[in-house]
Amino acid sequence: MDEYKQEIKNALTYAEHLKSDKQHPWHRNLIALYCSLIEYSDSLVYLIENEKNISVPLIFRGLLEAYVDFKNLAEEKTYGYHMEASYAKEWLKVIEEASKNQNSFLASIGSDPKLDQQIAEQKAKILELKCKGYKPLNQFEKFDKAGMVEEYKSVYNFVCSHSHNNIRSLIDRFFIINEADKDFDMAMFKEQEPGEYDSYLITGKHYLRNGSHNIHAILETGHESAFPV
Repeated sequence: MDEYKQEIKNALTYAEHLKSDKQHPWHRNLIALYCSLIEYSDSLVYLIENEKNISVPLIFRGLLEAYVDFKNLAEEKTYGYHMEASYAKEWLKVIEEASKNQNSFLASIGSDPKLDQQIAEQKAKILELKCKGYKPLNQFEKFDKAGMVEEYKSVYNFVCSHSHNNIRSLIDRFFIINEADKDFDMAMFKEQEPGEYDSYLITGKHYLRNGSHNIHAILETGHESAFPV
């Protein structure tokens, strides 16, 4: 825990040296993803320290996904086009639904007089990117591209189970199994077992350290040595 806290502190201290081209989408997205690693890390440490157990896997999932995107983008600038394709695809879903004027949650978007124009623009963007060989990637494709298939088939499966309220996760959250009596009790706000979340802390610290090293190396701040990997 203390080592992870220091890692976050170091990342914040050296973040002031990150200088980038605001007009360059690669720089913008890379720094935004790195900032995500820092904030997710801070939230993860806080939740574990304060025993907000139910939220720990959910935040770690966000951290893991951010690291995968960061790693891919850091290693290949054109990965940003896949991100743009995903953005256009998901926004198109929203504005097409809004255009039907049947969803009260999207009423303000549906009333936009330029909505048809937006829909046409997003469709054109998706087609343009597709013609260039860039499509929205699913999570497996992202992990595969990052060389992290093992993580996808193990750690990611567990944290997604918590996000989806899988029975496996419900048991983990609330059931106290008594195998000797073949019985169980249920409890909210279960106390943490010693070391229960050490794997999250160790892995999260590793992702942040690698992210810090890489962002400083890419942007040539001269401070990547502060984050030895």
